[in-house]
Amino acid sequence: MSPWSGSRHSNHENAAIYRPRMPLPVSSGLRGQNDTLETQGTSDALSHCSSSMGLNPSVEGEKIELSVVEVTESCAVSLLHHDLSHNVNISGSVDKSEPSQERSPPQSSSGIDDLNQVKCQAVIEPFDICLPKIGTPVMLKPSLLVKNREKRNEIKRSAEGQIGNVLRPGMVLLKKYLTLGDQVKIVRACRALGLGSGGFYQPGYRDGAKLHLKMMCLGKNWDPETGNYGDLRPIDRAVPPGIPREFFQLVEKVIKDSHSLVQLKTKASHVEHILPSMKPNICIVNFYSASGRLGLHQDKDESPESLHKGLPVISFSIGDAAEFLYSDQREVDKAEKVELESGDVLVFGGSSRLIFHGVTAIKQKTAPGSLLEETNLRPGRLNLTFREY
Repeated sequence: MSPWSGSRHSNHENAAIYRPRMPLPVSSGLRGQNDTLETQGTSDALSHCSSSMGLNPSVEGEKIELSVVEVTESCAVSLLHHDLSHNVNISGSVDKSEPSQERSPPQSSSGIDDLNQVKCQAVIEPFDICLPKIGTPVMLKPSLLVKNREKRNEIKRSAEGQIGNVLRPGMVLLKKYLTLGDQVKIVRACRALGLGSGGFYQPGYRDGAKLHLKMMCLGKNWDPETGNYGDLRPIDRAVPPGIPREFFQLVEKVIKDSHSLVQLKTKASHVEHILPSMKPNICIVNFYSASGRLGLHQDKDESPESLHKGLPVISFSIGDAAEFLYSDQREVDKAEKVELESGDVLVFGGSSRLIFHGVTAIKQKTAPGSLLEETNLRPGRLNLTFREY
């Protein structure tokens, strides 16, 4: 997937049509990153475009607003290919060509610096993981029966200890681990972060294929096109939001309880050798719709040191249940299957750190009713995976 897939292209050598965010003063040079194109020495091109639209650009200092709707494609191409000493191409780079003999190039060094920083950035449409409330909001409270059942389940887990399974060395499943209150807080936090800068978007791979989910990265950005982590999201240069403090506390508790379970099941004296501890600085948040899925893959883009130590991936599931596959090989037929329900936590590290895993299906209408009533979460599954780079 090209990061410039949101741009419009003409048939003239893939020249881009830019929508200026600010008015363009005819007499000015470059004015800010991503806002304007230099207009000194372009009066002929502007006159040609303006005359076809019935505009009069001859007045000194008159401000002309250009938009994709108002300017025809031929005018936009004519303007972009006008004889400037610096031409902006679709990749965002700057081509420093030789000055034209008919016209001297602008001498402003500040204008050149601004042009060097021009980037073609995609516009990300906000995605809300919660459905909008229609009409007068009516707060539906969980029934007394639901409340009592959930309370009994929490008391039972506290009395009997954490209900969980060691699926294989280094791989632990904690069933119904996150309380309803925890899940509600996670949904609300992810919704708030997902609607802001660096929030949810539609990711894709380098071959142009789209993932069947919405994604948001916290702490560091992971780019599916390159498999690299970074401090900015390449598609729009957004800074990933930070990981909320409450998430750190939950992860710390998960590791502690996972160690207790491993020790109980295996009688191992050094559980850290089986399932190492970790302090996350990355959280990848995925939202799977009812038709969402994710093919078998390995999480192997973290640092060589992190992978060598087997620092675990910790996965939270909220909303509809999912069919989760895992295997030592990338073969669906040989993979084992487990159902991840709302509130489940899956941990895989140590010798299981590089297992192939994926989601084959989302089970519709399986999310807890009380969770939906509290959050209005969309049909689908919210999944958070924590890692240490």
